[in-house]
Amino acid sequence: MSNVNTGELLNFQDYSPEHNDRSARIDVEAVHTNQYSSSMSNPNYTFEEPKITEEPEAAPQTNHNFWSIKYYQKYFDVQTNEVVERIISSVLPQKVSRNYFDERIKGKPDLYGPVWISVTLIFTIAVSGNIASYLQNTNKAVEWRYNFHIVSIAATAIVCYVWIVPLALWAALKWTITPDGHDEIETQTSKSPTMMSLFCLYGYSLSIYIPVAILWMIQVFWLQWLFVLMAAFVSGAVLIFWLLPALRKSRYFVILVGCILGLHFLLATGFMLYFFHSPGSVVKAPLITSTLKPV
Repeated sequence: MSNVNTGELLNFQDYSPEHNDRSARIDVEAVHTNQYSSSMSNPNYTFEEPKITEEPEAAPQTNHNFWSIKYYQKYFDVQTNEVVERIISSVLPQKVSRNYFDERIKGKPDLYGPVWISVTLIFTIAVSGNIASYLQNTNKAVEWRYNFHIVSIAATAIVCYVWIVPLALWAALKWTITPDGHDEIETQTSKSPTMMSLFCLYGYSLSIYIPVAILWMIQVFWLQWLFVLMAAFVSGAVLIFWLLPALRKSRYFVILVGCILGLHFLLATGFMLYFFHSPGSVVKAPLITSTLKPV
């Protein structure tokens, strides 16, 4: 038999850390297993399900009321380059793409440009109209005075035109567009412009009247009428150009086109005749008085 060193058997031996961790894990697992088995064997044991903490859900985004100011904030969120681009497209539509109205204006209408264009046109007409009145009375022995009522009259005419006419056109297109074999709702949604897009389009269409209002100060009758025809034709043609896909779907295509051009012509004519045109002086016939001599 081989001799066994009793000294080595009595000495303590070191074990590696891995061995210690493993044995510790085994012991802990064994303790938990024994506790679980003993608790299940106990008839008085009641199992409690773990409570799940629910995270608070994000509040759904609600649309603001039509009568609140926050509802109109999105219509004033527009960049300067977009406003300039829309002003150019209202005079020169060939500078932008053919689908510019459907891609830019119809999808994202704004009221920032129309509001400032309308305000600028009101004050331009007021100032230019008074200058034209001053030029008309230069060689007359009449004391000239500034007419402040021009501002209120011009504001009433422009605001009514920009809001009432697009609203009437929107209602006409909504009730006269005929479906072309597709679902009626889908057809009207894709072809009929929205109310806000028409407000935006009509507001930008008045931009050409700002330089024309300055040119109307020239006191030449035929030249004033030439500017009327030019402004009405350009502005009305741009409106028809952008709204042509929707107008073609209407049962009253010719009537709607005639109304758009006619109302634009009446607006330009009213501006020129009321604020810039000088009516001809009426020559009064001399009164003939007969004197009877007493006989």
